[in-house]
Amino acid sequence: MKLGRCPICHSDIHLDALIEDEAGREVMSMLLKFTHNCARPLVAYLGLFRPAKSNLSNSRTAKLMQEVLEQFKPSRHLSHALNETVKQIQKKRASANEIKPLANHNYLKTVYNSTSHLFLYTETSKETTQTKESNEVYFEQMYCAKADFSKINVEGAMEWYKKRRAKDERR
Repeated sequence: MKLGRCPICHSDIHLDALIEDEAGREVMSMLLKFTHNCARPLVAYLGLFRPAKSNLSNSRTAKLMQEVLEQFKPSRHLSHALNETVKQIQKKRASANEIKPLANHNYLKTVYNSTSHLFLYTETSKETTQTKESNEVYFEQMYCAKADFSKINVEGAMEWYKKRRAKDERR
Protein backbone atom coordinates (compact mmCIF):
# COMPACT_ATOMS: atom_id res chain seq x y z
CA MET A 1 0.00 0.00 0.00
CA LYS A 2 1.57 3.24 -1.15
CA LEU A 3 1.49 5.94 1.54
CA GLY A 4 3.01 8.78 -0.42
CA ARG A 5 6.36 10.14 -1.45
CA CYS A 6 9.38 10.90 0.65
CA PRO A 7 9.71 14.70 0.93
CA ILE A 8 13.50 14.41 0.73
CA CYS A 9 14.32 11.82 -1.96
CA HIS A 10 10.86 11.67 -3.59
CA SER A 11 10.81 7.87 -3.65
CA ASP A 12 7.55 6.07 -2.88
CA ILE A 13 6.85 5.09 0.72
CA HIS A 14 4.99 1.81 1.11
CA LEU A 15 3.34 0.80 4.37
CA ASP A 16 3.80 -2.90 3.68
CA ALA A 17 7.56 -2.37 3.26
CA LEU A 18 7.75 -0.49 6.56
CA ILE A 19 6.10 -3.29 8.51
CA GLU A 20 7.70 -6.22 6.64
CA ASP A 21 10.67 -6.27 9.02
CA GLU A 22 9.95 -7.33 12.61
CA ALA A 23 12.22 -4.61 14.03
CA GLY A 24 10.52 -2.09 11.74
CA ARG A 25 7.13 -3.05 13.18
CA GLU A 26 8.56 -2.73 16.67
CA VAL A 27 9.88 0.76 15.90
CA MET A 28 6.51 1.83 14.50
CA SER A 29 4.62 0.49 17.52
CA MET A 30 7.08 2.01 20.00
CA LEU A 31 6.68 5.43 18.43
CA LEU A 32 3.04 5.34 19.57
CA LYS A 33 4.18 5.03 23.18
CA PHE A 34 5.88 8.41 23.02
CA THR A 35 3.06 10.77 23.96
CA HIS A 36 3.33 14.48 24.86
CA ASN A 37 4.81 15.39 21.46
CA CYS A 38 7.92 13.26 22.12
CA ALA A 39 7.90 11.24 18.88
CA ARG A 40 9.29 13.89 16.53
CA PRO A 41 12.10 15.02 18.88
CA LEU A 42 12.87 11.35 19.56
CA VAL A 43 13.36 10.65 15.86
CA ALA A 44 15.74 13.63 15.61
CA TYR A 45 17.55 12.40 18.74
CA LEU A 46 17.93 8.90 17.30
CA GLY A 47 19.57 10.48 14.27
CA LEU A 48 22.44 11.53 16.56
CA PHE A 49 23.35 7.83 16.91
CA ARG A 50 23.63 7.33 13.15
CA PRO A 51 27.15 6.77 11.83
CA ALA A 52 28.27 9.34 9.25
CA LYS A 53 28.42 6.94 6.31
CA SER A 54 25.54 4.54 7.03
CA ASN A 55 22.03 4.30 8.45
CA LEU A 56 20.80 2.92 11.75
CA SER A 57 19.32 -0.53 11.44
CA ASN A 58 15.73 -0.99 12.57
CA SER A 59 16.90 -3.30 15.35
CA ARG A 60 19.39 -0.71 16.67
CA THR A 61 16.71 1.98 16.46
CA ALA A 62 14.26 -0.21 18.39
CA LYS A 63 16.91 -0.92 21.04
CA LEU A 64 17.66 2.79 21.45
CA MET A 65 13.96 3.63 21.71
CA GLN A 66 13.47 0.93 24.34
CA GLU A 67 16.39 2.33 26.36
CA VAL A 68 14.82 5.80 26.28
CA LEU A 69 11.47 4.37 27.40
CA GLU A 70 13.14 2.48 30.24
CA GLN A 71 14.97 5.56 31.49
CA PHE A 72 12.38 8.29 30.93
CA LYS A 73 8.62 8.61 31.07
CA PRO A 74 7.20 10.27 27.93
CA SER A 75 6.34 13.82 28.99
CA ARG A 76 6.79 17.44 28.04
CA HIS A 77 9.98 17.36 30.06
CA LEU A 78 11.36 14.53 27.93
CA SER A 79 10.26 16.30 24.75
CA HIS A 80 12.09 19.44 25.86
CA ALA A 81 15.21 17.47 26.86
CA LEU A 82 15.27 15.65 23.50
CA ASN A 83 14.95 18.94 21.60
CA GLU A 84 17.68 20.61 23.65
CA THR A 85 20.00 17.62 23.29
CA VAL A 86 19.61 17.61 19.52
CA LYS A 87 20.15 21.36 19.32
CA GLN A 88 23.30 21.31 21.47
CA ILE A 89 24.86 18.26 19.79
CA GLN A 90 24.20 19.71 16.33
CA LYS A 91 25.78 22.99 17.42
CA LYS A 92 28.87 21.14 18.70
CA ARG A 93 29.11 19.11 15.52
CA ALA A 94 28.88 22.22 13.35
CA SER A 95 31.68 23.98 15.23
CA ALA A 96 33.91 20.88 15.30
CA ASN A 97 33.25 19.89 11.67
CA GLU A 98 33.08 16.31 12.90
CA ILE A 99 30.15 13.93 13.11
CA LYS A 100 30.81 11.39 15.83
CA PRO A 101 27.69 9.34 16.65
CA LEU A 102 26.45 9.23 20.22
CA ALA A 103 27.29 6.03 22.07
CA ASN A 104 24.88 6.30 25.01
CA HIS A 105 22.16 8.45 26.58
CA ASN A 106 24.37 10.27 29.10
CA TYR A 107 24.04 13.68 27.42
CA LEU A 108 20.24 13.33 27.37
CA LYS A 109 20.28 12.37 31.07
CA THR A 110 22.32 15.48 31.88
CA VAL A 111 19.98 17.76 29.95
CA TYR A 112 16.92 16.06 31.46
CA ASN A 113 18.23 16.44 35.02
CA SER A 114 19.38 20.02 34.50
CA THR A 115 15.92 21.09 33.31
CA SER A 116 13.85 19.18 35.87
CA HIS A 117 13.11 22.35 37.85
CA LEU A 118 11.20 23.75 34.85
CA PHE A 119 8.82 20.79 34.82
CA LEU A 120 8.43 20.12 38.52
CA TYR A 121 4.72 20.83 38.66
CA THR A 122 3.50 19.51 35.32
CA GLU A 123 5.09 16.10 35.85
CA THR A 124 3.12 15.50 39.05
CA SER A 125 -0.27 15.89 37.35
CA LYS A 126 -2.20 12.71 36.53
CA GLU A 127 -2.52 11.40 32.99
CA THR A 128 -6.31 11.83 33.22
CA THR A 129 -6.06 15.60 33.66
CA GLN A 130 -7.71 17.43 30.82
CA THR A 131 -5.34 18.77 28.19
CA LYS A 132 -6.53 22.36 28.57
CA GLU A 133 -5.89 22.37 32.32
CA SER A 134 -2.52 20.71 31.93
CA ASN A 135 -1.53 23.20 29.22
CA GLU A 136 -2.47 26.09 31.48
CA VAL A 137 -0.32 24.68 34.28
CA TYR A 138 2.52 24.21 31.80
CA PHE A 139 2.10 27.74 30.38
CA GLU A 140 2.07 29.22 33.88
CA GLN A 141 5.24 27.36 34.76
CA MET A 142 6.99 28.44 31.57
CA TYR A 143 5.82 32.02 32.14
CA CYS A 144 7.33 32.00 35.65
CA ALA A 145 10.56 30.63 34.14
CA LYS A 146 10.54 33.56 31.66
CA ALA A 147 10.44 31.21 28.66
CA ASP A 148 10.17 32.57 25.13
CA PHE A 149 6.55 31.75 24.23
CA SER A 150 7.19 32.23 20.52
CA LYS A 151 9.28 29.04 20.65
CA ILE A 152 6.77 26.93 22.59
CA ASN A 153 5.20 24.56 20.10
CA VAL A 154 1.94 23.91 21.95
CA GLU A 155 -1.44 24.98 20.63
CA GLY A 156 -2.77 28.03 22.45
CA ALA A 157 0.57 29.09 23.95
CA MET A 158 0.71 32.57 22.40
CA GLU A 159 -2.96 33.28 23.17
CA TRP A 160 -2.44 32.30 26.80
CA TYR A 161 0.73 34.43 26.97
CA LYS A 162 -1.05 37.51 25.60
CA LYS A 163 -3.89 37.12 28.11
CA ARG A 164 -1.45 36.66 30.98
CA ARG A 165 0.59 39.73 29.94
CA ALA A 166 -2.60 41.80 29.77
CA LYS A 167 -3.61 40.55 33.23
CA ASP A 168 -0.18 41.45 34.66
CA GLU A 169 -0.28 44.92 33.10
CA ARG A 170 -3.65 45.64 34.73
CA ARG A 171 -2.16 45.04 38.19
